[in-house]
Amino acid sequence: MKCLLLLLCLFPTAVWAQYATVPINPEERAWYENAMLRSDSAQHTGLLPWRQSEVQQYDRRSTLNWVDSTGRSKLHQSLFYGHALKARGKDFWFTLNPAVDFSVGSDPLVDGTPYLNGRGVTFEAQLLDNWRIASTVVTTQARFPNHVQSFIRSNRVVPGWWLAKGRDYGWDVTYVAGEVAYTPNKVFHLYLGHGKHHIGEGYRSMFLSDVGMNYPFLRLETTFWKFRYTNLWAVMNDIRPELQVDGVFAKKYMSLHMLSFQPTPRFNFSVIEGIMWGDELRRYGFDVNFFNPVIFYRPIEFAQGFTGGNAMMGAQSSYRFRNGVMVYGQFMFDEFTISTIRNWSEQDWRTMFSGQLGAKWGDAFGVPHLFLRAEFNVARPYTYAHRKVLTNWAHYAQPLAHPWGSNFREGLLHVRYRKDRFIVEGAYHLGVMGRDVDTVSYGNDLYKSTDNRVGNTGIFIGQGERSNLNYWRINASYVINPTYNLQVQVGYQQRTETAPDAGWPDSRAFMVSLRSNVYRVYQDF
Repeated sequence: MKCLLLLLCLFPTAVWAQYATVPINPEERAWYENAMLRSDSAQHTGLLPWRQSEVQQYDRRSTLNWVDSTGRSKLHQSLFYGHALKARGKDFWFTLNPAVDFSVGSDPLVDGTPYLNGRGVTFEAQLLDNWRIASTVVTTQARFPNHVQSFIRSNRVVPGWWLAKGRDYGWDVTYVAGEVAYTPNKVFHLYLGHGKHHIGEGYRSMFLSDVGMNYPFLRLETTFWKFRYTNLWAVMNDIRPELQVDGVFAKKYMSLHMLSFQPTPRFNFSVIEGIMWGDELRRYGFDVNFFNPVIFYRPIEFAQGFTGGNAMMGAQSSYRFRNGVMVYGQFMFDEFTISTIRNWSEQDWRTMFSGQLGAKWGDAFGVPHLFLRAEFNVARPYTYAHRKVLTNWAHYAQPLAHPWGSNFREGLLHVRYRKDRFIVEGAYHLGVMGRDVDTVSYGNDLYKSTDNRVGNTGIFIGQGERSNLNYWRINASYVINPTYNLQVQVGYQQRTETAPDAGWPDSRAFMVSLRSNVYRVYQDF
C-alpha cells in the first residue's frame, strides 16, 4: 500500500481519457472481438481485462440501437436499454446495475435439481476523469451439475466462488470483485483491486487465466511508443487444512511482468516472466525485492535464498490477417535444461512446459457477428507444480493457468452467432490426460510435490490413469438489456470422462437462466 501511495504522489494529475475496464468474461468480450479482428488499429489485446477507453469504438452494442430510448418510460429504459440507476455531475458519474443469475434445470446424474439463486449489484464510478471505482458483490445459493459437485467435494471450494458452506439445499457461495484505478497521463496506468486476469488471445491461457478465484492485486501499466510493460503483483491462498493457522489460510505471493511489443497493427509479440514464492513456516511475507519492476526474478530468487520459489518464463505472439482471421500461440516453460532437450528421447521429467496454438475468425465467411475459434493446448507432466507444494502455480485449490492442471492435451472448437438480440453459442472440447489416482504424482495434480514423482525419465503425457474427456455445450440467448448484458438463456452441457476411479463422474445438465453476465464461472473442466 505504501508503494501505491508513493506512485500516486509521483505522478502528475493531468486529465486524459476516461478509464473503465471491460468485464473479463467471454460473454462481454464477444461484443468487441469481431470488430477488433477486422480492425486496422494497433491494440495491446494480449492481457485482459482491456481498458474501455482503448476498445470502446469496437463495442457492437450500438448496432442494437440501445441508446435510442427517446419517449420511453424510465422503467422501460432501465429494463431494456440503459443502466438501472445512474447519475452524473461536473466531476463524477456513477452507475448501479443488478448482477443476477437465476437458473434452474436438470441433471439425471445428480441428487436433486441443479439451480442457482444469485443476487447482487455492480457499482461503477468515475471521479475527476482519471479515477475509477468499481465493485461487484453477488451472493448465491446453488446446486450444480454432477461434475461440479464432485469438484466441490474433492477440493472444498466452488470453482470461481469463495469457499462453499454446505446446506441441505446445496451450497452458499459469494462472489466479490472490485478495483480502484488511476490514470494520471498517457504513459502510466495503475490499479489496485480484487479480481483476476487473463494472458493471451486464446480461450484458455497457459500462463494466467480467469478460470479460478479472484485475488488481491496491484497492476501497473507503462505504455510508450510500440511497447506496453505490465507489472502485476498478487497475493494468493493455499486452503489446505494442514497449512491453516487458527483458521487462516496460508499465503503465497506472485510477481509477474509482461512486455508487449506491437511493431505493426497486425503483429504482436510478448515476453512474460513470473514467480510464485512463500514458505509453509510463514517466516517471511511479501519481499520488497520483488517490487523491482525491471529485473529478472531468477537472480532475486537465488540472491534471497528462496529455495521454494517457483519461477516461470514464456512468450506469446499473434498475427491478424485482413480477412479477420487471427492466429495466435503461447509457449511457457517451468523448467528444462539444454541436456534434456538434446536427449529428448529420454523424456526427462524436468522438461516441464506448456503450449498453445489457435486461430479465431471474426465475421467468418463474411457473415456479420459470426465468430469461430479453434485451439490446441498441451502441458507436460509436472508443469506448474513444485517440490514445495505451497509455491505451485495455483490459487484456492484451482490452477492459475489451464483448469486441467498439467499432463494433458486438449483441442476445442467454438462458434458464436448473434442476430440482433438473439445469440447462439456452441463449444466442443476433446482431450486426453493422465490422472493421479494414488499418493504418487504422475504430473496432473498440482497439489502433489514433484519430489513424489513416478520417475526421472520415461515421462510422457497421459501417464497415470489415462483418461479421455469430452465436453460440449450449446446455448441460445436473448439479450434483454445489452448495457449490463442481461440475458435469458436456455442451454445444455454434457461431460464424459473415461477415468471414473479418478473421481470425475459424467454430467448431463439442462438449464434455463436469467443472468446479467457481469462475471463468468467456468464449468468446462
